Amino acid sequence: MNNIDVAEKLDFIRTHDPEGAERLKRLLDRKDTLNTGNVYGERFTDRQFTLVFEPLLAAAFERARILEALPEQGEIMPALSARLGMGQKRIFDHLKELVRKNIVEMAGHRDRDAIFRRKRV
Repeated sequence: MNNIDVAEKLDFIRTHDPEGAERLKRLLDRKDTLNTGNVYGERFTDRQFTLVFEPLLAAAFERARILEALPEQGEIMPALSARLGMGQKRIFDHLKELVRKNIVEMAGHRDRDAIFRRKRV
């Protein structure tokens, strides 16, 4: 795991989802504790930690990319998919999570596609 790459990704995530970036940072900060073990002697190896942390970081980074690409007036999923070069199912899964986290909302429909936009505060 390249620390510069991780730090850059966390900074990018922080600009779009500060709460999500903070959770990832707390997990990363606990890596040494997880490596030394808990009161039961259970511990994470570096490989185990990487297998858990990297997918979480990658998903948060993709969600931040979606938020960055989402225009003020909103956008339909196929257009986001084309712009970001991600599959529509992956975009949809991330949008569902962003809606669940109350960061994105459905703003209507264009033809048969839902329009998603950042939640207005």
